[in-house]
Amino acid sequence: MSPTQLSLRHLRAQGWLVDVCERWVPGQTGQVRRDLFGMLDLVAVRDTETLGVQTTSAGSVSSRKLKMTNNEHLPWLLDLKGAGWLVVIHGWRKSTRDGRACTHGKVRCACIWTLHRNENL
Repeated sequence: MSPTQLSLRHLRAQGWLVDVCERWVPGQTGQVRRDLFGMLDLVAVRDTETLGVQTTSAGSVSSRKLKMTNNEHLPWLLDLKGAGWLVVIHGWRKSTRDGRACTHGKVRCACIWTLHRNENL
């Protein structure tokens, strides 16, 4: 299951109306994936709240945060926050039932996907 699918399931379980906002666009070497405003994979609404979500693996949260706060993306991030949006990064990892990281590397195992980092920007 992809991080995007995991975040969709997680947010819907919390009562959010959520949809994917990244898209495939023509690039120099074929189709490339493009995030909304260059940084968001999902947009969710609930009551009066709007949430923008970047989804990734737990180990990539720091690099996504750097990207979203760099000179290119920071003005858009500030505009979204100024409009009242919450912007978060969901970092997913496979964990054992007691919460430790899955280390055996099997494709099918008894480990579960957990939202390891929910970084609020």
